[in-house]
Amino acid sequence: MIIQHHFSHTTKEESRDCQMTQLHIAMQLHFASLSEITLPENEIEVNGEDLIVPEQATAVNESVREYRIGPYLADVYLRTGTGEVAIEVCVTHKCEEEKRQYYIDNQIDSIEYYFPLNEGNSITEWIALVSDNLVEYEWIYHSTLETKKLEYLEKIELEKQKKKAERKSRSLQSVKKSLTSKKIHLPSIHKEMEYTYTGVTFKESQLIYPKRDIACENVSISIDTDDYVVLEGFIGNRVISVIYSFSENIPELAYQDDRSIVCRHYTDESNKPTWSWIKHPSITKMFDRIYIQFQTNCQNLYRQRQKLLYLKNKAHGLCSEYLANRKFYFDRDYRKWKKWMIENKLFTPTPENYKLSFPNILKMKREYSMLWPFQTWDIMVLSSLAEMIDSYPAGQRIYYCDLFTSLEQRHGLSYEYAYIVKEFKELNQSTTFDNLINQNSIIQDALSPYAMMSLISLREDHLMRKGYLMLSLSI
Repeated sequence: MIIQHHFSHTTKEESRDCQMTQLHIAMQLHFASLSEITLPENEIEVNGEDLIVPEQATAVNESVREYRIGPYLADVYLRTGTGEVAIEVCVTHKCEEEKRQYYIDNQIDSIEYYFPLNEGNSITEWIALVSDNLVEYEWIYHSTLETKKLEYLEKIELEKQKKKAERKSRSLQSVKKSLTSKKIHLPSIHKEMEYTYTGVTFKESQLIYPKRDIACENVSISIDTDDYVVLEGFIGNRVISVIYSFSENIPELAYQDDRSIVCRHYTDESNKPTWSWIKHPSITKMFDRIYIQFQTNCQNLYRQRQKLLYLKNKAHGLCSEYLANRKFYFDRDYRKWKKWMIENKLFTPTPENYKLSFPNILKMKREYSMLWPFQTWDIMVLSSLAEMIDSYPAGQRIYYCDLFTSLEQRHGLSYEYAYIVKEFKELNQSTTFDNLINQNSIIQDALSPYAMMSLISLREDHLMRKGYLMLSLSI
């Protein structure tokens, strides 16, 4: 007879507790049965540096379940080729805080592995995952990582001590030099200044007191410690204290008198010393004098900017006007240009072809606004440039300023251009509209179609002819 047991009264909670117990025991048995284990990676960040202990495979020489360690039982305790390690199996609740702290306080290597029941993995699946170190884990205590951390901190401390020794040596050399020369160094003083003029705010750091070395009647050491040295410089009834700090720290010194104090110290990043005023004499008069000059400079700068803006708008306006009047210049200069083309055998009119179209090379650029100073049809100016450049031997330097002067002599120059250039030179500033007023920029920009066809090569202030430009105008 087969007797079957019916558990119709079993609750979901009891079933879950059973699953928890089964998974917990199964993972204990798994770890206890290992002949080899791969201890997982561990890492920590110290002072922005990542310290990493990579995963390591090691033999398991002995394993014990429910191993007593002090007042606690470790789920599994392994004696491996690299040392002993406690294994904690977590299914629902993490290892209690008191137990974790006991492991840490007693420096017991320990790892907690997590096997959440709600992930739905079977025992076989969990074993496969943990064998590949694909389950979540946490090192509670890891002696190898702690050793690495201590070694790193010792290294940092040694570097600090070495850096301090180097800084101290350099500082003492500077102290000796000051004692011998009876001179002390006073750093510069800068102050931020702000001034608003007609709604525009100007901010700038101004030099109030330039750095200098001053001669003293006597210089002596008043304080000498492992971290800093203090010199006193005497000038008449004045006393100036100079602190030579061997680190980035600035000592706080309490004096009853009204002496000035400066400090030579370092920053974390650099071994180059920095000078700072801790207490300086009144600079009110110097500040006020420099601030008045700062206000004047701001007013002048504002006027320059306004004038530059006016000249820019004026140049752009004249340029737009030149483009808008292109038909006027065409009507005025077309016959003259056609005659020039015929005389130079670049166009031969016939009864069937008596109208002269624009050369293709000059259609490569959409418009030639930069030629506004000459108040001449752009095709006429570009043809004149071709004729002038062809008169030079190939390979010879041809300066843009010479070409501009030749165009001025042939076509004249707008009086507005002369005015703008004169006003602009007085400002002595660079602009973002040089191609509309600067002679070199105007010529260089206008000649770009010839350069694109490799008839010329353009340089900063000159060009060199490589072919004949006038032939490119032939119709």
